[in-house]
Amino acid sequence: MAYRVALVVPIRGFDDAKSRLSTILSPQQRRQLAQNCASRVLARSAVCDRYVVCDDDEVGNWSTSLGAIPIHVTTPGLNPSLTQAVRIILSQHPVDFLLIVHADLPLPDGLDAIITKIVDDSVTQVTLRHVLIVPDRHGDGTNVLGLSSQIAAEWEFSYGPGSNNAHQLVAERLHSSLKVLSDPHLSIDLDTPDDLAHSAVRDVLSLLIPDWSPDDI
Repeated sequence: MAYRVALVVPIRGFDDAKSRLSTILSPQQRRQLAQNCASRVLARSAVCDRYVVCDDDEVGNWSTSLGAIPIHVTTPGLNPSLTQAVRIILSQHPVDFLLIVHADLPLPDGLDAIITKIVDDSVTQVTLRHVLIVPDRHGDGTNVLGLSSQIAAEWEFSYGPGSNNAHQLVAERLHSSLKVLSDPHLSIDLDTPDDLAHSAVRDVLSLLIPDWSPDDI
């Protein structure tokens, strides 16, 4: 049986996305940015099952149009909603490894190599309790979190300030095999004007915000 990797992407409603960028981007630009970033995260060439965690009907219908499975949650907040979503996925779908990825990564192509390696290593590691963390570029947040199914049901999500260290402590407490991976592209997320001004991000901004111009930032 093939080793099943689930790409799990939590997405809020597009209309209120990226509020911290409201000083430099219009509501329409922020909507475009959120939707186009999420599309790029979901557009993996590596073989994986794709799930979108949401409580918004528009996001659910949008994810279905991209071939992803919407996981509708009823609990507010990122950490409780992910806990609920993971339980739903594990109970209803054949999953061996979950890769939880923020929707606002502008340069997500490195996910393909990670997914491929997870699958390639599965022959010797399928029974182990694995955790993979890709921190943000400040070493504070968790942009990518990988959990083998053996540990996912027990996991305590700790997104928010300091989540990188918090998640490493959870991995230690659960006696997992932890790998922390530094990736110059996957470490970039888009929360602040400084993130948009990053040199690697500026190269793709015209794809993420079609009406963007260099004078905007």
